[in-house]
Amino acid sequence: MSFQSAYAQLTALIIDDMQTQQTTLRGQLQMLQISRIDVAGTADDAVRMLKARTYGLVLCDYNLNQKSDGQQILEYMREGGLLPPETLFFMVTAENSYAAVASASEHKPDAYLLKPVTVGDIEERLKAQLERRNALMPIHQCLGRSDLAGALTAADALIARQDRWTMHALQIKAQTLLQLARHDDASAIYSKVLGIRPGLIWAQIGMAKAQRAAGNLEEAKALANDVIRTKEGEKNVEAYDVVAQCLEAQGDLEGALWTLRDCATVMPSARRQRMLGESAYRNGDLETAKDCFSKLTKATKGSITAQSQDTLSLAQVQVDSGDAAAALALLDAAVPQNRHDPQFANMALAVKAQAQVKTGDLKGAEATLQRARQTMRRAKADFATVALAKAELLAGNEDAGLKLLATAVSADHENPRVKQLIGNVLRDTGREHLLQQVIDAAVSGLNTKVSDAKALFRNSQIDEALAAIEAALREYPENTGVLLQAAQMSCMSLRLKKQANVAVSERVRAYLTRLDTLLPGSDRVAQMHRYYRETMAGLKAPGAVGQAA
Repeated sequence: MSFQSAYAQLTALIIDDMQTQQTTLRGQLQMLQISRIDVAGTADDAVRMLKARTYGLVLCDYNLNQKSDGQQILEYMREGGLLPPETLFFMVTAENSYAAVASASEHKPDAYLLKPVTVGDIEERLKAQLERRNALMPIHQCLGRSDLAGALTAADALIARQDRWTMHALQIKAQTLLQLARHDDASAIYSKVLGIRPGLIWAQIGMAKAQRAAGNLEEAKALANDVIRTKEGEKNVEAYDVVAQCLEAQGDLEGALWTLRDCATVMPSARRQRMLGESAYRNGDLETAKDCFSKLTKATKGSITAQSQDTLSLAQVQVDSGDAAAALALLDAAVPQNRHDPQFANMALAVKAQAQVKTGDLKGAEATLQRARQTMRRAKADFATVALAKAELLAGNEDAGLKLLATAVSADHENPRVKQLIGNVLRDTGREHLLQQVIDAAVSGLNTKVSDAKALFRNSQIDEALAAIEAALREYPENTGVLLQAAQMSCMSLRLKKQANVAVSERVRAYLTRLDTLLPGSDRVAQMHRYYRETMAGLKAPGAVGQAA
C-alpha cells in the first residue's frame, strides 16, 4: 500500500526567473509528493496563470530581476481580489532584510523562506499554514459565496470547539457582523475579546470601526488614536484609516490629510502614497501631491502595479504648479504604453489641452479639446470630467465648462470629494464665486425628481413612485444618493405590499451591487444591505436573505 502525502492534492505555482531555481524548487515540491506544478518565469506570466487557475500554493521569488518584484505581484493580486483565501503565498528571498520590506506593505505573504531553501523549510511552513487554512475553510467558503449568514454559522461552530482557532473565528465573525451592519453585536464580540486579552490590536481596531459605523465618531477616533500611540500599533494602517474617515465625516478635510500623511510616513506603500497624493491634491497641497505622484510613477514604472491614473494625476499637478511643459512631455511619453486605454486617452487630452493653454498654444488647445469632447462617453462625478471642465474654462469656453461641472455635481451630489475638486477648478480659473451657483443649479433638478418620487410614495402611488425614482436613476446612474433612495423605496414597497416581488427585489440587489462598487466599505450601504435582508426575511422569501448578504 503506497503512502500518500498530505500535500499530494495541492496544485503549486513557482514564480522565478532563474531556470536553476525553478528546477530546484520543483524537485523539492515533488519530494513532498506535490506533482501538479506550474512554473512562471515573468510577473506577467504569473498574473495570467493566477487569473486562469486556482492554486493551493504559490512559491514566488522576491527579486525577479525584472520591473516587477515578488512583493508587487502579491500586492497586485491581493488588491485585485485575485488570490482566494485557500491559496497560500510563500515569498522566497535571499535577503534577511525582506522582513522590513514586508512590514512596510499592507500585503504580507503567508510565510517567507530564506535561501537556500530546504524541503524541511517548505514542509514546516506548509504544515502550519495548511492547518490554519483547513480550520477556517468552512468560513472562507461561505464568504467566497457572499453567504454572510452561513459564515456566521461556520464561525460559531469553530468557536464552540474552544481550541487554538477560537480567536481567529471570533475575529472573522466580528468582521462579518460589521459587514452586516450589526454594529452592536460586533462591539459585543470585540469587548469580550478585549476582556480576555486587553490590548489586542485587531480587537481594538474592530471596536473603533464599530463605533465609527454607529456614528460615534469621537469615540472611534479616540480608540484608533490609542492604538497608534502604542509601539505595536504605530504602523497599523487601519487605525489611521479610521481616524481619517472620522475627520472627513466631520468635515475636517485638512485633518484627514495630515492623518494620511502620517500613515504614508510609517507605511510608504504605493497605495498609501496614492491616497495621500489624491487627498493632498483635493486640499490644494500641490507640493505634497507632486511628491507623492512623482514617487509613485518612478517606483511602479513598467511594473504590473503601475496605474495610468498616477501619471495623469502627476501631469495635472504639474499643470497646476505652473510646469505645463513638463506635463506635456510626461503625457507624450506615456502614450505608447497606454494607447489601448480609452480612459487614459480621454483624460490625457483634457490635461494636455490645459497645458497647451498655459503655454500659449491656443490653436493646439482647441484641437485637443475637440478630440477630448469626442472621446468622452459620459460626463460623471470623476477626475476626467472635472479635468475636461477645467480645460474648457481655461480656453474661455465658460458655458461648456460650467455645464460639465454641474453634470459632475449632479452625477453624485453627496460626494464631498467631487465638490472639493470642483471648488479647486473654479478657484484656479478665477470663478470661485460661482461655486454655490453651480452646485445649486445641478442639485435643484435632481432634488425635484427625488422629491416628486417621495411625494408619490406618500400618496400611496407606489408603482408610480418607483417608476419616478427609476427614471431619475437613468439620468443619474452613478448618483449614490439616488441609488440609496431607490433601494430604500423599493424595500418599503415590498413591505407595504407584503409580497416578494421578484422583479423589485432583483432591482434592489442591482442597486446594492452598484453601490458596493461606488462606495466600497460604506456604512450607509451596509445599513441598506441590512434593511434589504430584513425586508426579504420578513416576507419569508426562500434564499433571498443569503443572496442579499
